Amino acid sequence: MRTLLLLTICIIFIAVPVFGEYESPLSLYRDNYFITGDDSDQTKFQLSLKYALFYPSRLGIFAAYTQKSWWKTHDKSSPFYESNYQPEAFVRFESKNNILGNLNLGIIDYIQVAPIYHCSNGQEGIDNRSMNTYYGEIQLSIGKVYNIGAAGKVFGYYNTAKENKDIDNYIGHYEADCFFKLKSASTFFLDKEELHVRFGGYGEDNTKGWYCIEASVRLVTSIIQPRLFIQYYNGYGEWLVNYNQKEESLRVGLSFN
Repeated sequence: MRTLLLLTICIIFIAVPVFGEYESPLSLYRDNYFITGDDSDQTKFQLSLKYALFYPSRLGIFAAYTQKSWWKTHDKSSPFYESNYQPEAFVRFESKNNILGNLNLGIIDYIQVAPIYHCSNGQEGIDNRSMNTYYGEIQLSIGKVYNIGAAGKVFGYYNTAKENKDIDNYIGHYEADCFFKLKSASTFFLDKEELHVRFGGYGEDNTKGWYCIEASVRLVTSIIQPRLFIQYYNGYGEWLVNYNQKEESLRVGLSFN
């Protein structure tokens, strides 16, 4: 039910055009995608939105919600492996779109600080997994059409469920994203093709961690568009219930950003 409701909100937001000078407080946040693999990898999808708590959005105070789900499309006996629910609140200071007269930060795209980020799987008993964290994130890039950059996130833990009390040994305290984007020369911030190499974790003994390679390619030329999306994941922490088991998966599908 939660997934259906969030999907409906996404469709309404994407389908309804914005007229005049009205600025919608609701926008897409993290990657939104639907991808599938073979019998072992099966299907994964993610929905992510953010909401500007104060108008206009250049004040940079947001609440956000991301839901990531694993669906047994090749096994009808049990529909879902797991869903991870991720609400958060954060402050973002964005270059050329901020409260300081739209100050240009140069190669810095944005600085983001979240005093609270929650992630849980909604399960009970031995399958219960949850954590409450805080983080700081910064992204830098160069190039208006051929855009090359990197983002880094450092996070700490307020608390974790007893069932995953050692999760920091598997996902650590940082994440990084190195990327290349081909942008439109005529439409501001319209990304065409993207390649990302993300990695993180490695805990105290530097033997765990994860990395993920993602590529997206435009399918049509309109501003609102699906893209071909390919994701390869290797390592720990892809989902909460099996955070301490190494996963390897390759999935292909569509992204909507």
